[in-house]
Amino acid sequence: MTLGIIGCLLGFIVMGVLTYRGWHIAIASIAGALIVALLNSMSVTNAYLEGYLPGMGGFLSTYFGQFLFGALLAEIYSATGAGLTVALGISRFFIRDSLTESQKRRMVLFVLIIISAALEFAGVGASLIVMVIYPVALSLFRLADIPKRYIVAAILGGCLGFANDLPGSPQPGNTIPMKILETSSTAGLVPGIIGAVVEIIAMVLLLSLVINRGIKRGERFHPEVDMDRAVDEGKKRPHMWKALLPVAVLFVLFNILKWDINISLAATCTFSVMLLYRYFPGRDIKSMAGRGIAQGVTATISICAVIGFSTVVQNTAAFQSIVDSLVHLDMNPYVLLIVCVSFMCMLCGGSATGQAIALPIISPVIKAAGVSAEAVHRISSFAGAILDTMPYAGTVVMAHAYAKVRISDGYPAVFVISVIATAISTFTVTAICALFPALV
Repeated sequence: MTLGIIGCLLGFIVMGVLTYRGWHIAIASIAGALIVALLNSMSVTNAYLEGYLPGMGGFLSTYFGQFLFGALLAEIYSATGAGLTVALGISRFFIRDSLTESQKRRMVLFVLIIISAALEFAGVGASLIVMVIYPVALSLFRLADIPKRYIVAAILGGCLGFANDLPGSPQPGNTIPMKILETSSTAGLVPGIIGAVVEIIAMVLLLSLVINRGIKRGERFHPEVDMDRAVDEGKKRPHMWKALLPVAVLFVLFNILKWDINISLAATCTFSVMLLYRYFPGRDIKSMAGRGIAQGVTATISICAVIGFSTVVQNTAAFQSIVDSLVHLDMNPYVLLIVCVSFMCMLCGGSATGQAIALPIISPVIKAAGVSAEAVHRISSFAGAILDTMPYAGTVVMAHAYAKVRISDGYPAVFVISVIATAISTFTVTAICALFPALV
């Protein structure tokens, strides 16, 4: 049994290291699954044919539409400039010349977090958000003289944090618990909103402290080196109301009319194309759709590959031993939920993947202890974002590469804003659910 447990952990490590070193997650996950199978005395053929592939297929059939239409919507926002309109509009509204240097730095962080969260809540994927708002972030960092190495943290804070966990969010962090627990998209509404506010405050304050320490050490923004990309102010873009209208449509369809998330996203994409048609470069819808579909397929296959690996792990006696040990830990059921979900998300490198694996196993135990399904939903959504941003997580690696910041330079700030701040908000949500169950 000990060798089997080592095999499960080693499989996760191999998958993480290979991904970190640039191997595609499909190859990395198969290599990790091979290690798991060999050290657990499993038939490699059976592990692949009866575990890995069915695990991929099950997740694909359930979530492909959501990832596909989410990627299409993201591409629409990018191609038409609607995402840039939202980013520039929010930044110009909040950042004033009358602010002190310290206030300006905090406001820049707040604005970038809100922009990335708003786009994430609209259905735009995190990877594309990085590309859309990076030039805006660069200009704002120059304005406030914030060292560039903190730029990845400021961008990822919103799109990898509370925007996935908010009640009503169309992102997998909120929709996966819906499907597993049979709850509504707004389950745990009050705790979720309070948790998001706490997380924003914690992100801004903690990252400000980290940046102030860097500035005291002499760090600065160096325009001649750091200003590698600029905002294209001359490009024709939709007005703010047009850029935000698809967000409103998606919110109404998904949260008020209670349409399925796949249909809601598909309808929003159709509406967005008609609304923003004149802003497509060359009015080339075909090329835009091709890019969006390619991104959607890539994102889905990447997550499916991890699910396939995890299915192999779940089929081992060693994994069941680990789960039994976790489930029977002598601790508060709320804390147990956070530990199990966040641990699984850390191993899988994603909140969607980790929740999809952990919730079917742990939720019956937590609900049997008297915790409502709505509370499990909201706590799980927040807990899934605590440890899903390890250095090997795909979006983290991509964002550093796109911003031309070494992970060794930028990741400490990412850890502060995505792990510590998210942990604070998660325990806030949990405390509200435990102390005031009527609010859930």
